[in-house]
Amino acid sequence: MHKCLIEICKEFETVHDFLTLPTKEKEELIESLFLDFMECFSSIKAEKLEYPKEFIDDVRLFNEGNFMVVRKFQDIQMRYLMLSDFYDYARLTKKYKKT
Repeated sequence: MHKCLIEICKEFETVHDFLTLPTKEKEELIESLFLDFMECFSSIKAEKLEYPKEFIDDVRLFNEGNFMVVRKFQDIQMRYLMLSDFYDYARLTKKYKKT
């Protein structure tokens, strides 16, 4: 797994109870991780083909400025859920091992 994705997963592990106990600090971290993810994922040319189409499509459409996808991800909870889905996928497939 690409180094930038590993770093995003490590940082994501520090966020606890976001959906039930959101704070300004947690929101800022999710915002930062989400934008880092969008940039990192789009930069890993061949490796991204190893991931589900949903990640590939959402990242591409978001970065292209697709109205519906950008609107969907204006919601901080949707950003959190995307990161959570990616983290879970990386762990289940053993692409990322928690340290």
